Amino acid sequence: MKRPWLSWAAAIAAAYGLKLAYSRASAADLAWILVPTARAVGWLRGETLIFNPASGWVAPDGSYVIAPACAGVNFLILVLTVAVLGFAHRLRSPRARLGWWLASLAGAYVATIAVNTLRIVAAVELYRFGPVAGLTPEAAHRLLGILIYLSALWWLYTALDRLTGGRRSGALLVVGAYLGMTLVVPLLTGHPGARYAEHAMMVSLIAGLFMAGRWAVLRRERA
Repeated sequence: MKRPWLSWAAAIAAAYGLKLAYSRASAADLAWILVPTARAVGWLRGETLIFNPASGWVAPDGSYVIAPACAGVNFLILVLTVAVLGFAHRLRSPRARLGWWLASLAGAYVATIAVNTLRIVAAVELYRFGPVAGLTPEAAHRLLGILIYLSALWWLYTALDRLTGGRRSGALLVVGAYLGMTLVVPLLTGHPGARYAEHAMMVSLIAGLFMAGRWAVLRRERA
Protein backbone atom coordinates (compact mmCIF):
# COMPACT_ATOMS: atom_id res chain seq x y z
CA MET A 1 0.00 0.00 0.00
CA LYS A 2 3.05 2.30 0.26
CA ARG A 3 3.62 2.21 -3.49
CA PRO A 4 1.45 3.93 -6.13
CA TRP A 5 1.20 0.92 -8.45
CA LEU A 6 -2.55 0.66 -7.96
CA SER A 7 -3.11 4.28 -8.95
CA TRP A 8 -0.92 3.86 -12.03
CA ALA A 9 -2.64 0.63 -13.05
CA ALA A 10 -6.08 2.19 -12.58
CA ALA A 11 -5.10 5.17 -14.74
CA ILE A 12 -3.79 2.93 -17.53
CA ALA A 13 -6.91 0.76 -17.36
CA ALA A 14 -9.16 3.83 -17.46
CA ALA A 15 -7.20 5.23 -20.39
CA TYR A 16 -7.55 1.97 -22.31
CA GLY A 17 -11.28 1.77 -21.56
CA LEU A 18 -11.89 5.37 -22.60
CA LYS A 19 -9.90 4.92 -25.79
CA LEU A 20 -11.77 1.72 -26.67
CA ALA A 21 -15.16 3.29 -26.00
CA TYR A 22 -14.20 6.43 -27.92
CA SER A 23 -13.20 4.44 -31.00
CA ARG A 24 -16.72 3.00 -31.21
CA ALA A 25 -18.76 6.00 -30.06
CA SER A 26 -21.23 8.06 -32.06
CA ALA A 27 -21.96 11.73 -31.58
CA ALA A 28 -24.86 10.86 -29.29
CA ASP A 29 -22.63 8.55 -27.20
CA LEU A 30 -20.21 11.42 -26.67
CA ALA A 31 -22.87 13.90 -25.57
CA TRP A 32 -21.27 13.97 -22.10
CA ILE A 33 -18.34 15.92 -23.55
CA LEU A 34 -19.61 17.23 -26.88
CA VAL A 35 -22.66 19.02 -25.45
CA PRO A 36 -20.74 21.30 -23.05
CA THR A 37 -18.08 21.85 -25.71
CA ALA A 38 -20.65 22.82 -28.34
CA ARG A 39 -22.38 25.16 -25.90
CA ALA A 40 -19.09 26.81 -24.97
CA VAL A 41 -18.11 27.24 -28.62
CA GLY A 42 -21.54 28.60 -29.47
CA TRP A 43 -21.42 31.02 -26.55
CA LEU A 44 -18.01 32.36 -27.57
CA ARG A 45 -19.11 32.73 -31.18
CA GLY A 46 -22.55 34.10 -30.35
CA GLU A 47 -24.50 31.33 -32.06
CA THR A 48 -26.42 28.17 -31.17
CA LEU A 49 -25.18 24.93 -32.70
CA ILE A 50 -27.69 22.37 -33.93
CA PHE A 51 -27.37 18.65 -33.20
CA ASN A 52 -27.27 16.30 -36.19
CA PRO A 53 -27.24 12.62 -35.12
CA ALA A 54 -25.29 11.65 -38.24
CA SER A 55 -22.44 14.14 -37.85
CA GLY A 56 -22.47 16.06 -34.57
CA TRP A 57 -23.12 19.66 -33.59
CA VAL A 58 -23.40 21.89 -36.65
CA ALA A 59 -23.02 25.67 -36.95
CA PRO A 60 -26.21 27.49 -38.04
CA ASP A 61 -24.62 28.34 -41.40
CA GLY A 62 -23.13 24.86 -41.79
CA SER A 63 -19.58 26.25 -41.94
CA TYR A 64 -18.20 23.80 -39.35
CA VAL A 65 -19.17 20.69 -37.43
CA ILE A 66 -18.10 19.52 -33.98
CA ALA A 67 -17.96 15.81 -34.77
CA PRO A 68 -16.89 12.85 -32.56
CA ALA A 69 -13.34 13.27 -33.87
CA CYS A 70 -13.36 16.76 -32.33
CA ALA A 71 -14.45 15.58 -28.87
CA GLY A 72 -10.98 15.86 -27.34
CA VAL A 73 -11.21 12.50 -25.57
CA ASN A 74 -7.59 11.73 -26.45
CA PHE A 75 -6.53 14.89 -24.63
CA LEU A 76 -8.66 13.92 -21.63
CA ILE A 77 -6.87 10.57 -21.52
CA LEU A 78 -3.49 12.31 -21.74
CA VAL A 79 -4.27 14.70 -18.88
CA LEU A 80 -5.49 11.86 -16.67
CA THR A 81 -2.49 9.62 -17.31
CA VAL A 82 0.08 12.41 -16.96
CA ALA A 83 -1.54 13.64 -13.73
CA VAL A 84 -1.60 10.16 -12.16
CA LEU A 85 1.63 8.70 -13.53
CA GLY A 86 3.51 11.91 -12.89
CA PHE A 87 2.35 12.74 -9.38
CA ALA A 88 0.57 9.88 -7.56
CA HIS A 89 3.88 8.63 -6.16
CA ARG A 90 4.34 11.94 -4.32
CA LEU A 91 1.35 11.19 -2.08
CA ARG A 92 2.01 8.97 0.91
CA SER A 93 -1.35 7.47 1.78
CA PRO A 94 -3.75 5.35 -0.33
CA ARG A 95 -6.58 7.73 0.61
CA ALA A 96 -4.63 10.71 -0.69
CA ARG A 97 -3.85 8.86 -3.91
CA LEU A 98 -7.50 7.96 -4.39
CA GLY A 99 -8.47 11.59 -3.89
CA TRP A 100 -5.80 12.65 -6.36
CA TRP A 101 -7.00 10.08 -8.88
CA LEU A 102 -10.61 11.28 -8.70
CA ALA A 103 -9.54 14.93 -8.80
CA SER A 104 -7.36 14.17 -11.83
CA LEU A 105 -10.30 12.63 -13.65
CA ALA A 106 -12.58 15.57 -12.87
CA GLY A 107 -9.84 18.06 -13.69
CA ALA A 108 -9.08 16.29 -16.97
CA TYR A 109 -12.74 16.61 -17.97
CA VAL A 110 -12.90 20.34 -17.22
CA ALA A 111 -9.50 21.02 -18.82
CA THR A 112 -10.49 19.11 -21.96
CA ILE A 113 -13.65 21.15 -22.47
CA ALA A 114 -11.75 24.41 -21.93
CA VAL A 115 -8.75 23.57 -24.15
CA ASN A 116 -10.83 21.90 -26.85
CA THR A 117 -13.20 24.87 -26.98
CA LEU A 118 -10.22 27.16 -27.51
CA ARG A 119 -8.87 24.88 -30.23
CA ILE A 120 -12.18 24.70 -32.11
CA VAL A 121 -12.80 28.45 -31.98
CA ALA A 122 -9.24 29.13 -33.16
CA ALA A 123 -9.55 26.52 -35.92
CA VAL A 124 -12.78 28.03 -37.23
CA GLU A 125 -11.13 31.43 -37.45
CA LEU A 126 -8.02 29.93 -39.03
CA TYR A 127 -10.02 28.33 -41.83
CA ARG A 128 -11.19 31.77 -42.91
CA PHE A 129 -7.65 32.72 -43.86
CA GLY A 130 -7.28 29.85 -46.32
CA PRO A 131 -3.69 28.62 -46.90
CA VAL A 132 -1.30 29.88 -44.19
CA ALA A 133 2.50 29.90 -44.66
CA GLY A 134 2.14 27.52 -47.56
CA LEU A 135 0.03 25.06 -45.55
CA THR A 136 -3.37 23.89 -46.67
CA PRO A 137 -6.26 24.70 -44.29
CA GLU A 138 -6.28 21.03 -43.22
CA ALA A 139 -2.56 21.02 -42.45
CA ALA A 140 -2.80 24.35 -40.62
CA HIS A 141 -5.71 22.95 -38.60
CA ARG A 142 -3.64 19.90 -37.68
CA LEU A 143 -0.64 22.02 -36.71
CA LEU A 144 -2.82 24.28 -34.57
CA GLY A 145 -4.22 21.28 -32.71
CA ILE A 146 -0.75 19.88 -32.01
CA LEU A 147 0.53 23.21 -30.70
CA ILE A 148 -2.49 23.85 -28.48
CA TYR A 149 -2.76 20.35 -27.04
CA LEU A 150 0.96 19.88 -26.40
CA SER A 151 1.32 23.37 -24.88
CA ALA A 152 -1.73 22.87 -22.67
CA LEU A 153 -0.51 19.46 -21.52
CA TRP A 154 2.87 20.95 -20.58
CA TRP A 155 1.26 23.88 -18.79
CA LEU A 156 -0.96 21.51 -16.78
CA TYR A 157 2.02 19.36 -15.84
CA THR A 158 3.94 22.44 -14.68
CA ALA A 159 0.98 23.64 -12.60
CA LEU A 160 0.57 20.22 -10.94
CA ASP A 161 4.31 19.99 -10.32
CA ARG A 162 4.25 23.27 -8.41
CA LEU A 163 1.05 22.30 -6.62
CA THR A 164 2.67 19.14 -5.26
CA GLY A 165 5.85 20.93 -4.23
CA GLY A 166 8.16 19.61 -6.94
CA ARG A 167 10.57 21.25 -9.31
CA ARG A 168 11.14 18.56 -11.90
CA SER A 169 11.18 18.72 -15.66
CA GLY A 170 8.41 16.54 -17.01
CA ALA A 171 9.24 17.10 -20.67
CA LEU A 172 9.95 13.42 -21.29
CA LEU A 173 6.68 12.32 -19.68
CA VAL A 174 4.59 14.95 -21.46
CA VAL A 175 6.14 14.42 -24.89
CA GLY A 176 6.31 10.65 -24.47
CA ALA A 177 2.64 10.46 -23.53
CA TYR A 178 1.65 12.71 -26.42
CA LEU A 179 3.67 10.75 -28.98
CA GLY A 180 2.31 7.49 -27.61
CA MET A 181 -1.29 8.64 -27.92
CA THR A 182 -0.99 10.28 -31.34
CA LEU A 183 1.48 7.98 -33.09
CA VAL A 184 1.80 4.61 -31.33
CA VAL A 185 -1.81 3.93 -30.33
CA PRO A 186 -3.20 4.36 -33.90
CA LEU A 187 -0.67 1.78 -35.11
CA LEU A 188 -1.54 -0.66 -32.33
CA THR A 189 -5.26 -0.36 -33.01
CA GLY A 190 -4.78 -0.72 -36.76
CA HIS A 191 -6.46 2.60 -37.57
CA PRO A 192 -3.64 5.03 -38.40
CA GLY A 193 -5.73 7.00 -40.91
CA ALA A 194 -5.08 8.04 -44.49
CA ARG A 195 -2.80 10.95 -43.51
CA TYR A 196 -0.90 9.16 -40.77
CA ALA A 197 2.55 9.71 -42.33
CA GLU A 198 1.98 13.45 -42.74
CA HIS A 199 0.59 13.73 -39.23
CA ALA A 200 3.47 11.68 -37.78
CA MET A 201 6.08 13.92 -39.38
CA MET A 202 4.37 17.07 -38.11
CA VAL A 203 3.94 15.71 -34.58
CA SER A 204 7.53 14.46 -34.46
CA LEU A 205 8.87 17.82 -35.65
CA ILE A 206 6.90 19.81 -33.06
CA ALA A 207 7.82 17.35 -30.30
CA GLY A 208 11.49 17.56 -31.28
CA LEU A 209 11.43 21.35 -31.23
CA PHE A 210 9.68 21.29 -27.87
CA MET A 211 12.30 18.97 -26.37
CA ALA A 212 15.11 21.07 -27.81
CA GLY A 213 13.57 24.18 -26.28
CA ARG A 214 13.23 22.55 -22.86
CA TRP A 215 16.81 21.26 -23.03
CA ALA A 216 18.04 24.77 -23.84
CA VAL A 217 16.10 26.25 -20.91
CA LEU A 218 17.42 23.65 -18.46
CA ARG A 219 20.97 24.16 -19.68
CA ARG A 220 20.68 27.90 -19.20
CA GLU A 221 19.21 27.48 -15.70
CA ARG A 222 22.11 25.22 -14.67
CA ALA A 223 24.77 27.51 -16.11
